[in-house]
Amino acid sequence: MGAWGELGAAAGGSLLLCAALLGAGCALGLSLGRGRGAADRGALAWLCYDALVHFALEGPFVYLSFTGNIAESDGLIASLWKEYGKADARWLNFDPTIVSLEILTVVLDGFLALVLIYAIVKEKYYRDKGTWGNRMLAWGLCLKQCQAFHTDYPVRV
Repeated sequence: MGAWGELGAAAGGSLLLCAALLGAGCALGLSLGRGRGAADRGALAWLCYDALVHFALEGPFVYLSFTGNIAESDGLIASLWKEYGKADARWLNFDPTIVSLEILTVVLDGFLALVLIYAIVKEKYYRDKGTWGNRMLAWGLCLKQCQAFHTDYPVRV
């Protein structure tokens, strides 16, 4: 059987959830961007998807980490993180570094996405190139890149 046949129900559910969030984010972003240029519609679709991921996937991860651990939790979101934990077991139990980075991404990146959505929809001055919004977006992207590097190359103290 091929690689796709070996995924299992949990991985399939995780993929469906992520696809549903992508569809919802794009639909919401395109709806908010009605009457705007292609760049604004694309940015809104991406930012809506980004906010949904932060609040609907990473937020529950932080909650589950503080109320127990992922390995002993049930439900769709827990099964998604259990799949992720197959590659790196730190995601299954309370790892302070992982959880602290996820808190930062939920709070900073999630709310940054909402601020940028608001700026584009309301045509605020800080949405333009080189201004506060783009600087905050750059910091958010740096934060996400730091998280990716930490996950791939953990620093042990």
